[in-house]
Amino acid sequence: MNSTKVSYLLLTISVILISEYFEPASSDESLYRSVCAETKHPECIQLLQSNPNITNAKNYFDLSGFLLDLAEEKAKEGHNAKLELTEDTMTASYDAKVAGDGPQYCVEALTEVELENPPINQVVGLLSLASFFAINHLD
Repeated sequence: MNSTKVSYLLLTISVILISEYFEPASSDESLYRSVCAETKHPECIQLLQSNPNITNAKNYFDLSGFLLDLAEEKAKEGHNAKLELTEDTMTASYDAKVAGDGPQYCVEALTEVELENPPINQVVGLLSLASFFAINHLD
């Protein structure tokens, strides 16, 4: 899974968590597993289980913070995709195209918790698509 998609998945998870805030975890299931189930993304548990801060979070507020930290870290890794532009346009094109998936995940998560979809999702989706087409012209 590329880092852009990971960043958007983590952002989606964080949006879901914000609605729960300080609610404690149930005794039979960890918070991150519960949230991963809500995302309906099978790769979620695999992505998060290696981070001890996330797996040991005691409330949704802490978990949200840890997820946002991880999202920020992955976003920085995704920045390297820009560097690929001069070396590997095929990979850069793919990364730009899948970056547009993130806003859609956000829309779905926001709709699920009955929150308004911010216009930034449309902007990011459009910019991702525009980047994809621009990169395709480099070949």
